[in-house]
Amino acid sequence: MPKTNDNPKEMENLKRDIRRLLGIAAEENLLIFLGAGASKAAGLPTMKELSGIILKDKRSNTESKDVTQFLSEIISILETESQKGITVEQILEMIYHLEFLTKNRENKISFTIGKFKNINHQVLSSSIAFIKNIIRSKCHKINELKIKTHSSFLETFLGTPGGIRRLNIFTTNWDFTIEISCDKLNYKCIDGFIGMFNAFENFSIFDETPNDNDRLPTVCLYKLHGSLNWFLGESKEKLSIIVNRDKERQPTLPNFIVYPTPFKFKEILGYPYSDLISRFSDAILKHPHPLLLVIGYSFVDSHINKKISSMLASNEHSNIFIVDPRLTLKDISDSLGRDIEQDARVTLLQTSFEKFTAHLKGLGKNE
Repeated sequence: MPKTNDNPKEMENLKRDIRRLLGIAAEENLLIFLGAGASKAAGLPTMKELSGIILKDKRSNTESKDVTQFLSEIISILETESQKGITVEQILEMIYHLEFLTKNRENKISFTIGKFKNINHQVLSSSIAFIKNIIRSKCHKINELKIKTHSSFLETFLGTPGGIRRLNIFTTNWDFTIEISCDKLNYKCIDGFIGMFNAFENFSIFDETPNDNDRLPTVCLYKLHGSLNWFLGESKEKLSIIVNRDKERQPTLPNFIVYPTPFKFKEILGYPYSDLISRFSDAILKHPHPLLLVIGYSFVDSHINKKISSMLASNEHSNIFIVDPRLTLKDISDSLGRDIEQDARVTLLQTSFEKFTAHLKGLGKNE
């Protein structure tokens, strides 16, 4: 069972590990990786919570009774097969498999799922569109009153005089928690785009050497799976961003995020994702003493896990701290394909992002 850190001994162990993290981070080799569990602190749903939202929202869907009934049957089947709850990725995976089987074969193959008969391409495609729309809308709705954890987290590392001035953050999240936090703190955020109202992609900006005269704390933000405000520009060659993050997305604009579907491993091989993932790979594999702080990531993406596993395999001077209240070292070992339970370089802090940040901030002031 995951620890809650309420035990005094466990609390002291947690503080000890955070002090060690801060000591290593002082060497300016810190790299941060944020998963969906980090965004949960800002009121955003996890993949499991999204499945619950789909279950709730589909009941109020009046546009298509077929979609409502079909999704009810799909979710019911998945729930009977999983004791740990289901994720939106599992729902989409099942629908995409059915779509593959029925594509161009509707006159030859018919499926019945539960009470729903004669599954067709229209129902499948409408169900996928319905789920993707929920994902976009729910991940847009950040509770800015809850953004305090992210702001405190950044401030701990970048707000100390004489401390780190440039922080590299890699994330598979599509939301704007980091960008909003940087705005609130008056920090510079380099996101790979240049321009004001018609900003366009230029990832080479990540490679620019910081100006010695520019003492503004800076976050380099690498959104490995895209962002909710990325779309293909008029040239059809490079990405642009929508400046107003609150504006409803126009349905005609291509949406550049990697959805949790069976095709995501193919998508990441193309533009723009392959470039960003290569930068993550270079950051953790080419640094002589990499320190990777992983927060709220459940180790479900094999392309990310392979990079982390390679770091541990190739560099005896690497260190990784993992913050998650539910993971165990065995879970991580299984995902990485290597035994890390006795590896002193791997430290698991079984606590939430909020509690970790609170201790981090307090101990950081005492350093």
